[in-house]
Formats: sequence, C-alpha cells, structure tokens
Amino acid sequence: MAEQIIFYILALIIAVFSVMAVTSGRLIRSATYLLFVLLATAGLYLLLGYTYLFAVQTAVYAGGIMVLFIFAILLTQ
Repeated sequence: MAEQIIFYILALIIAVFSVMAVTSGRLIRSATYLLFVLLATAGLYLLLGYTYLFAVQTAVYAGGIMVLFIFAILLTQ
C-alpha cells in the first residue's frame, strides 16, 4: 500500500514538473524542473529495486543538468 502511494506521488511529480519544464519561459527554471523530473524518475527506479539504474540516473542525468546550469548562466545574460 505504501509503495503505491509513493508511486503515485512520484508519478504526479514527474507529470507536473515535465509540463512546467516545457511551458516555463526562463531557462534556469526549466532546467530546475527537468532536474526534479529526473530525480523523481530515479526515485521510481529505486522503488522498483533497480539500484544501478538509480545511481546512473542520479549521477549522469542529474549531473548533466548541473552542466546545463553552468552553460545557461555563462551563455545568457
């Protein structure tokens, strides 16, 4: 029962923040929303018991968003 509640919360987070990432007008906010989507996806992997995919999702994709932050700050005014 608790796993279903956690799943629905993570699914809601993914749905809401993915829409917000696409509709946001500012680059930094959009990248932040994408970071939340990727972390919630990593949470789904952890819920399923895929610890390796959780670690890869967190390190590679969430780390890539940090690089996107740096480039967004450097290339925009």
